[in-house]
Amino acid sequence: MNKKTKIILLSGFLGSGKTTLLKHIMSFDIDMSDTVIIMNEIGEVGIDGMLLKNMGTDIVELTSGCICCSMSDDLQESIEGILERFEPRYIMIEATGVADPESVSRVIADADFKDRVELYKTLTVMDAECWTVRDVFGTLFFRQLNQADTIILNKTDLLEKDEIPRYLKEIHEVIPGSQVIPAVKCRIEPDVVWLKPETLDMGKNPSDGNRREIQPNDPGIFSYFDSKTGTGRHQEKIYTDTNFVTFSFSESSPLDETAFNRFVEEMPWELFRLKGVVNFGDRTLMINSVGGKTQWAPWEGTSETRLAFVGWNIEPDGFLARMKACVKN
Repeated sequence: MNKKTKIILLSGFLGSGKTTLLKHIMSFDIDMSDTVIIMNEIGEVGIDGMLLKNMGTDIVELTSGCICCSMSDDLQESIEGILERFEPRYIMIEATGVADPESVSRVIADADFKDRVELYKTLTVMDAECWTVRDVFGTLFFRQLNQADTIILNKTDLLEKDEIPRYLKEIHEVIPGSQVIPAVKCRIEPDVVWLKPETLDMGKNPSDGNRREIQPNDPGIFSYFDSKTGTGRHQEKIYTDTNFVTFSFSESSPLDETAFNRFVEEMPWELFRLKGVVNFGDRTLMINSVGGKTQWAPWEGTSETRLAFVGWNIEPDGFLARMKACVKN
């Protein structure tokens, strides 16, 4: 019998719904006591881990960097520690939204424990509304799709009915042999997660099974980087552009709701991600804002405001000053 630990990688661009998928997986009526979850966030505040801490599965959080580059050693050390302590059947990794799945697989393949694990499956979550503006997001967005065993076309409830079959057709044409599953709030069947793609019959578009690499019209803010020479365009590894900026804000005193809402409304496009918990004194809410779209949800956990931000080519100090100005006097 193959006793290797199976690694399932959850990939997807910022705000696509990876944590929602993970919460859905953990709600399955399946014994997951033999599964350990690794969550990677590029901000210093681990927001997603707070959402899942009471769901009965061991969770390891890796924050402040991306596991495909700056935190590759931490990922290897975490997996090695998990193998020694738990001997799990599965390790599920939720990668940050700017992680390249191919680079993550290389980190695992280069580790000393490579004979004890196998990269079993890569699930990539894609916000359905992003497909029409895919060229804006750069090379990494396309690489996440190319490396996926299964693409979960999420948030299809936000599309017009005639758009869903058109998007499915276009994705299959661009990525022949791909497995694309439409979903609302990442609600998928357990077999999509636990079975190998070749064992599933999801009505895949007939093809020769060979995937061709797709490239956006504009490489955007991502670039290929040769780690040996420090220059050039090299196909073996991809690293995100250094213009990505992450920062966090924590505050024990309540925030003024009117001032904070004004801050959210006036966020520039370059500050494209805000996620966390906000304490307004009379109540505490969860906020998830991506690319100008903001969602609120009730929060029953800690009342301390804890927020993580992701932007591109921005200066955090001005935003942090504005956040401090939101604190009630």
